[in-house]
Amino acid sequence: MKKTYEVNISGSYILLAVFFIFYQIIASTFTYAPIFYGIFFCYMFCLLKERERTLNKLDFRWYFSLFFLFFTDITYNFFIFSSWIAFFIFYYAYAYWLKSNLKIEKLIPIIFVLCAYIFVFIVDIVFSYVLEQDFKTFKFGYVISVLVECILAFIFFKGKI
Repeated sequence: MKKTYEVNISGSYILLAVFFIFYQIIASTFTYAPIFYGIFFCYMFCLLKERERTLNKLDFRWYFSLFFLFFTDITYNFFIFSSWIAFFIFYYAYAYWLKSNLKIEKLIPIIFVLCAYIFVFIVDIVFSYVLEQDFKTFKFGYVISVLVECILAFIFFKGKI
């Protein structure tokens, strides 16, 4: 007998997805609004950790997270898929190393947020260099955004990563 995989999409996931899309559209006009790269890096790390633990397939939450990162790249004029590349480099090269070697576990979500922005900017700089375009500068608005995201990640992901 062939077992089929059932997708259970709750209405709350759809409402959150619509909220984040509208947030990103509105936040693109405000300088100090968080971009949420770090929050989604933490969330995607948790989803992959859950997949390894339960052996379930990735669901709507994973694919929406990828879409959100893609949409954010477009909205903030980063190179398309630079956040995806940054996430996978971060996840496969540094995430578990940070998680296992960092002694203060409460700071892991904050470190993940900082790494998210560092990796996205490094990938964007590499693409800019290869394509001989101007580098994106790290503005003061990004600093405020990162600080707000660090606080949010600390609140939402403390003990989950």
